[in-house]
Amino acid sequence: MKKRASGFAFAALASLICANAQQAIPVGATGQAIVGRFYAGIDCKTAQPTGFGTAAIYFPFIAGIPTQYLFKPGATVNDESNAVLTGVFSIGSLSSITNYNITNTLLSSIKVYYYYHPNSTPKDWTDFDGFQIGQLVGIYDVQEELFSTLNGVSWGIVSGPFSYSADFTLPNGQVTNLQRLMPGGITVTTIAALGTLVSATPGGAPQVIDLTTSKGTTTLGTCAVMIPFSGPGFNPATPSAGQSGRSGESGREPREKPRAATETK
Repeated sequence: MKKRASGFAFAALASLICANAQQAIPVGATGQAIVGRFYAGIDCKTAQPTGFGTAAIYFPFIAGIPTQYLFKPGATVNDESNAVLTGVFSIGSLSSITNYNITNTLLSSIKVYYYYHPNSTPKDWTDFDGFQIGQLVGIYDVQEELFSTLNGVSWGIVSGPFSYSADFTLPNGQVTNLQRLMPGGITVTTIAALGTLVSATPGGAPQVIDLTTSKGTTTLGTCAVMIPFSGPGFNPATPSAGQSGRSGESGREPREKPRAATETK
C-alpha cells in the first residue's frame, strides 16, 4: 500500500513538473509581439529635439505564456492600460542620414528592461513609470538599430541576447523565465511612424510628456513627444556558451541591477 501511495505521489509530482515545464521557442519561430511608444526628447521650453530618447513597450503575445496572464484579470481590452508585463528602454541617442527620398534614423545600442507587476498596470502611454515597476525579470541587450523611412513608414530590424533573466510566477503557479523561452535572444522586426507624432486629438498638436523626473530605471530628464511602433520578435539562434543557466539564474547578473518603482495594488 505504501509503495502504491508513493507511486501515486511520484506520478502527481511528475505531472505537475510537466505542466509547469516550458519549452524553448524553436529557432526562427515568433516568440513575442511588441507594441510600444518611442519618447523622443525635446526641450521643455523651446521644444527643440535633444537627440536622445527612450521607449515603453507591452506584449500582446509571448509564446509559452497564456495571453490572459499578460494582462490584468478581467481585462476586456488587451492594451497598455491592462498590461502586467512591460518594458522600458535605457536612454539612446538618435542620428539620421538621407539617401535621396529615404531617411535613415539610427538608434544607439540600448538595453530593454522587462518588468512583471501583476498587481498594477500603466494608466496609459503618458504613465511612463507604470511601465518600469515591479520585478525585474529580464534585460535584453539591443544592438544599434537602423530605421529606414519611405513615404511616412519606417522599417527596422535589430537583434541581441538576454544579459539577465529571472524566474517569475504566473497566477496559475507556472514558473517562467524569458531567456528559457528564447535562449538565443531576440531579433525584432519593427514598423514605426517616425514622421508622425502622437497627438491627443486627431490632427492636433503633438502630445508632450514630462519625463524630467522618474522613480524607475530610466529618467530621460526632459520632455518628450511620442512615436508609435510595433512588430514581432523571434528566437534567432541556439544559446551560446555561457548564456544558458539554471532556472532563475539565466544569463549573468548585471553589475548594478536597475531600480524599479514599488508596485502597489
